[in-house]
Amino acid sequence: MDYKPKFSTYTYSELLDAKEHIDKETYPDRYDEIVRLLNLPNFQAENEAQIQERIEINKYSTFWPRFWAAAIDGITFAVVLYLECLILGVEYDTQDKFLQALNGVQFAIYAIFMHGLFGQTLGKMVMNVKVLNHDTETEININQALRRESVNLLLNISWVLIILAVAVSLELSGTISKSLSYGVIGFGILAMAWGISEFVTMLFNDKRRAIHDYIGKTVVVRT
Repeated sequence: MDYKPKFSTYTYSELLDAKEHIDKETYPDRYDEIVRLLNLPNFQAENEAQIQERIEINKYSTFWPRFWAAAIDGITFAVVLYLECLILGVEYDTQDKFLQALNGVQFAIYAIFMHGLFGQTLGKMVMNVKVLNHDTETEININQALRRESVNLLLNISWVLIILAVAVSLELSGTISKSLSYGVIGFGILAMAWGISEFVTMLFNDKRRAIHDYIGKTVVVRT
């Protein structure tokens, strides 16, 4: 006896799968029943709910776009730093920690104003993602952008000051004090912990919000 599936008990996804794989010529009645069920209002509502869910998931799936946006912005600011060195007559060196720290401060300020005014850096514009207010998903302002970038700005300013302190200590005494050495090591650990926590936080919530998004009460979405 030929077994006939009870299509009325199927979910919308299961019906779609059955419709795709059924042999219409061999089982035309079954195919017609599947089509009829798919057109019922309750299944249409389920379809719309699934579509909306997929849209929401895709909307906040911004990890890789943000990664490439950061890469684009990083390359852009490497070029900016090089041009600044040419204009000011300073030797450009990618190993110069002081120059790179200053560039980090510049980048944080750039991110604050770009996000505050446009919700996007140049990299985010290219990758079609935007920073919005988390609660209302409307444009953010400069104050919100400042809160969002506050830790990165503080870390880069601190790094500039530490490098200056090391340079002054070497110039005056030729050595670095033990307390300053501990400060350098502690700052390195702190900066690394911050970077890792940002990465981990982004991976373990549905909207891919990093810690700085929680600080700024923001969310990044695909445009």
